[in-house]
Amino acid sequence: MGFAFRSALLVALAATAACVGEIGDPADGGPASVADVPSAPTLHRLTAIQLENSYRDLLGATLDVPADLPADDTLYGFTSIAAASSTISSVDAEKYEKAAYAVLDQVWADDAWRVALVGCDSTSTSEGCVRAFLITFTERAWRRPVTTKEIDALADLGGEIAADLGDETALELVLASVLQSPSFVFRVEVGEPMPLRRDGLRRYTSYEMASRISFLITDAPPDEELLEAARNGDLLDVDLLDAQARRLVDDPRARPTLVRFFRDFMQIGTLDHLDKSPEQFPAFSPTLGVSMRTEIERMFESVVFDEERDFRTLFTTRETFVDEELARVYGIEGVTGPEWVPVTLPDDGKRGGLLTTAGFLAMNAQKTRTSPTHRGRFIRVNLLCDDIPPPPAGVNTTLPDPAPGSETTLRERLEQHRKDPTCANCHDKMDPLGFAFEEFDAIGAYRTEEDNGLAIDSSTDLDGTPVANGVEMGKLVAKLPAVGACVARRFYEHAGGHLARSGEEVAVATLVDAFAASDYDFKTLVVSMVKNDGFRYAMPEKAEGSK
Repeated sequence: MGFAFRSALLVALAATAACVGEIGDPADGGPASVADVPSAPTLHRLTAIQLENSYRDLLGATLDVPADLPADDTLYGFTSIAAASSTISSVDAEKYEKAAYAVLDQVWADDAWRVALVGCDSTSTSEGCVRAFLITFTERAWRRPVTTKEIDALADLGGEIAADLGDETALELVLASVLQSPSFVFRVEVGEPMPLRRDGLRRYTSYEMASRISFLITDAPPDEELLEAARNGDLLDVDLLDAQARRLVDDPRARPTLVRFFRDFMQIGTLDHLDKSPEQFPAFSPTLGVSMRTEIERMFESVVFDEERDFRTLFTTRETFVDEELARVYGIEGVTGPEWVPVTLPDDGKRGGLLTTAGFLAMNAQKTRTSPTHRGRFIRVNLLCDDIPPPPAGVNTTLPDPAPGSETTLRERLEQHRKDPTCANCHDKMDPLGFAFEEFDAIGAYRTEEDNGLAIDSSTDLDGTPVANGVEMGKLVAKLPAVGACVARRFYEHAGGHLARSGEEVAVATLVDAFAASDYDFKTLVVSMVKNDGFRYAMPEKAEGSK
């Protein structure tokens, strides 16, 4: 059975690949500017949460999804970019196979569940009702119409298996093949030709757009309303596309999905594995990092979803959320237990905004001491989208310990380090920004002096503009146009699954302008991304390379 099953499966997959990207009848001409060259279409492997949501969408919300799905990688800071660049190893292929059987076995172990799913008692792929179910199931799984050739291949596969194992087992194994197809495991996007263009430009089809916006905003396959819009070709119309994007942004599923983008953008997933010295920091615990991450995510949710305020408010707000562990680090009394409590920090306090959260400060510090370099580098690279090259080959990046009997602050040692011309080029861009946060130790607790008793000086500047401390640095960062531009650029790259290329600068600039025009409303940024030419069109590699 194994050989026949796998041979038939290859036939089914070949038929799948052959039908992808049927030519439509585009009415628009694509991007107006010849200088705006979108990226090539690609395969986007479903992330673990997208796979989990897809299984439940097909088989039921109560489904118990296996916990050992293929792990998500990170590339350039984003799981979405890694998902568009990854292939499937033999180990991951086995995990997909195991998961397909595991979810279907739950359905097949419950006759009522199976009959409700299939729509009839029969499980023979030769029966008309089963064939109709197979068409509907496969179209939902593959998120596009299926051809007669594809369904015939699946039905023939069922017939071969039924001859050995019986009809009921055959249908389950056929569905397992559907759930292991590239059309399910990947978002297969190739687009359709633009008849009025001679440069190879392609437009993503209405069905491809349904998956693109649904997975972008909800990390789930298209719902019935979106599929109906895809069937009608509505998603090729920018106004109808706008309406669907706005609907999805207001869907409850959008909140955790966009939080996951922000988690990658801020790299706060690393807080789940925070490692600090408990001897030096008694407030540290194995769960403190998770609390730190959760606080930052809740701040994002509050600003973006609950209050719908200017995204840059994150850098200045005095409103945050704490549990008992974080309250202990912050010196806030009266908070007990794991429940999250909203708090408003004093206007004249030492904390305000994202850059003074314990999470930001702790993840950009060493195990036992602070790191102005790491904190400054994060602002430069992750928030301003500046480029900091790696240290020259052979340069020792370890900061030497102070000479015996010589008491110096970390700031003084770094300033001495920056006198070396080989180090100054990069450290001059990073260290001054980080000095603003020296009032906070390696787990983000406030302090007035270092461990050696020397007073801390947090006064510094950002490119010539003086700031006194971390709160002032946050206020200054919030005013910089580069911050909004950086957020928009990174969301563009997250949505497309690749770093922006030179030909996409027009598309990126359009998104940046739309974000600024909305007073930095993040939900508007998402909708603007969906309508952006860089998201709706593609240029094959050959055409792009020959430009």
